[in-house]
Amino acid sequence: MKRFDWTIVLGVTIGLAAILIGAWSEGLSLWLLWHPTAAMIVGGGTLGAVMVRRGVAGITSAVKAIWHLRHRDDDEDAHRMEVAKLAWLSRTSQKSGVKAFENYAEQSKDTLVAQGLIMVADRSGKEQIKDVLSRKLILEDEKGLQNSATLEAAGGFAPTFGILGAVLGLISVLRVLDRPDALGAGIATAFVATIYGLSLANLFCFPLAARLRSRHETHMKRREEIVSVILSLGSNEPTLAIINQFNLPK
Repeated sequence: MKRFDWTIVLGVTIGLAAILIGAWSEGLSLWLLWHPTAAMIVGGGTLGAVMVRRGVAGITSAVKAIWHLRHRDDDEDAHRMEVAKLAWLSRTSQKSGVKAFENYAEQSKDTLVAQGLIMVADRSGKEQIKDVLSRKLILEDEKGLQNSATLEAAGGFAPTFGILGAVLGLISVLRVLDRPDALGAGIATAFVATIYGLSLANLFCFPLAARLRSRHETHMKRREEIVSVILSLGSNEPTLAIINQFNLPK
């Protein structure tokens, strides 16, 4: 069972608390920070801009990726076990021949592993296997970076729409210039949209994008290690040599 990662919830909570406590310590009424219209301008504008750039599919994919962040990355042990099983195919192939690679490829749900082992079974050259699998990794890398790119785009748009909300608020303030007593509160309310935009970008979008990118980089390192083991199998390296090279369980 995957463990829940509290760091994201805790980090956002600390950030929001710091903003609210800071405003309260300056003598500001926290109700001044509640402005549904400003939230609509920033949230709706940012969502619309990201939709134009990434499409509905891109937004949906990013939301799913963020949802998966609620769990810690506990896949290292499973990865090490998978790599160890691949390494031991070197010894199995000495008895069963290429059938050992073909059987494992048929059972594997990982297309990278399946394709690599089929090429090993077909006696493809090491450079050919490396070229095919490297291109497959490049495609995986590009696809995996799309979710963080979506959040980074949202982080770039949010402050801009915050400024737009502030400008619209100031236009509204200009309509009551004949009421000096209302100017102060009106101007303060106008800049709430800027606070929303900056908070959305720097407390949510950019940190979550960085977390997604970090997890993706870890995933790609594991994928590269799998490719390295497959290349070792294609070169007929001894089992113990592969195990020692990758510090695998014996």
